[in-house]
Amino acid sequence: MIKISGLDDTFKMLDEIDKSYASDFIKTTTQKAYENLKFFAKPHHVDGTLERNIRHKVKSNAGIVWIADDNMLTSWHGKEINYAEFVLFGSKAHEIKPNNKKALRFSLGGFIFSKSVHHPGYKGDDFIKKAIQKTLTQLER
Repeated sequence: MIKISGLDDTFKMLDEIDKSYASDFIKTTTQKAYENLKFFAKPHHVDGTLERNIRHKVKSNAGIVWIADDNMLTSWHGKEINYAEFVLFGSKAHEIKPNNKKALRFSLGGFIFSKSVHHPGYKGDDFIKKAIQKTLTQLER
C-alpha cells in the first residue's frame, strides 16, 4: 500500500469544485494519472508488458488507475505476485530457475537457454509515487 501525505489542501480544493464540473474533472484527472503512470513505468519494460497492463476506468463520480496481472505474475517464495512489486520495491541478488521447464529461455539478439541465471538485484523505483506527485502538481495548476 502506498500512502501519500500532505493531501489535505488538494482534497479541500476538490470539495470546492462545482458539482457540474465534477464529472469532467474526474475524467480529466483519471486520464492524467493514467498517462503519468505509463510515462514513469516506461523505463522499466523489456517487452512492454508492464506498460500495457496499466489500465484506467472512469464512472460518473469515480476514476481508478491500476496495474493488471495479465502476464505479470511470477512465482516468489511459493506465491504468485505481480512483478510490478519488484520494480517498485527492488530485490536482493538471487538465482532464477525455471519452475516447470528444464531451462529458461530469453532473447538477447537471439534465443538463449540456461538452467539458471544469477540476478544481481535491483534497488527499485517508486514510479507510482512519481506519477501521483506529477498528477497532484497538475491538479493544483
